Amino acid sequence: MASERRLWKIVLDRFIKSIKPKMKEKPIGSDAQGNRYFELPADPQGGRRMPRRWFVPVDEDTGVPTPEWSQWLRGRRAEPPTNEEIAFNENISNMKKVNAENIAEKFKISSSNANEIECQPNAKGFPDLSKQFERQPGQFKNKLSS
Repeated sequence: MASERRLWKIVLDRFIKSIKPKMKEKPIGSDAQGNRYFELPADPQGGRRMPRRWFVPVDEDTGVPTPEWSQWLRGRRAEPPTNEEIAFNENISNMKKVNAENIAEKFKISSSNANEIECQPNAKGFPDLSKQFERQPGQFKNKLSS
């Protein structure tokens, strides 16, 4: 009899919970591309220990969140990124691109044919290097001694 009462209590509690208004999503912000970010706060009593976060892209094909917003979406950071932080990180990224281009120009290797090995392709299209390398140990030693 006690288990039946408990069952009816569970059913009644769940019915009352279903009638209560649901929590609305809270708009958090948007990025430079126009993607909008939302969050449902955590509700431990309702069974959600972590907040639910998502974004709505402007365009389905090109709507990719920036790394800062991606960290926030995955719960790696508690607070959403600020515009100043995103601009600072973008400046660092641009500086690294410029430095990488300068290093590539500084150490540019001139194309010379001195290091290239002359060889014919085999039947499968791979270079045939059988004349430069031994297939069995001592194969070229016998040719050199004679």
